[in-house]
Amino acid sequence: IVSGNLDNTDADYDGKYFASTCYNSENGVNLGEMITAERDHVVVFSLERCEAAIKAGNYKMMNGVKVLDGQKGSELTRYIPVPKSPHGLNTSPNGKYFAANGKLSPTVSLIEIAKLDSLFADKIKPRDAIAAEVELGLGPLHTAFDNKGNAYTTLFLDSQIAKWNVEDAVRAYNGEKVNYIRQQLDVHYQPGHNHTSAG
Repeated sequence: IVSGNLDNTDADYDGKYFASTCYNSENGVNLGEMITAERDHVVVFSLERCEAAIKAGNYKMMNGVKVLDGQKGSELTRYIPVPKSPHGLNTSPNGKYFAANGKLSPTVSLIEIAKLDSLFADKIKPRDAIAAEVELGLGPLHTAFDNKGNAYTTLFLDSQIAKWNVEDAVRAYNGEKVNYIRQQLDVHYQPGHNHTSAG
């Protein structure tokens, strides 16, 4: 059980964390109510804590299924605020970042996976795990990656694919004057899912 509506999920490469984009943090029942907040969140789950909760019997049985309470304030989860109604959640191939695509925001939020231990230990605040918020265009839905440090994000409303450099985006977020966008390619029509393979 979580706060808000989960959308897409990915995991780290170490088997410690998995994360989901979460829209409708407002718990609205119609479209107007569901898009009022400027930030929704990414919910990060600690696999170790979830497994321990099951083993300790800290769950409810619902229709024969063991259900954990991962709502805000739970020790099993952390809620990282990101701009608005995030959709796709993609892990970078180097294992450093979760990329949450903003859908109703022109941004992709990079979450630094190495900071999640500190977040779950309550040594940092949720927004301290953000490594970059990359402004790309209207309607980012999904991000794929190559093996040269670049990311490719579909922009549903702009009908584009944006190619951008991940580490340059982090540098820009930290105040350096650097252009992380490599290319914005017009495509037909309103792209969503994308995929890359490094061979």
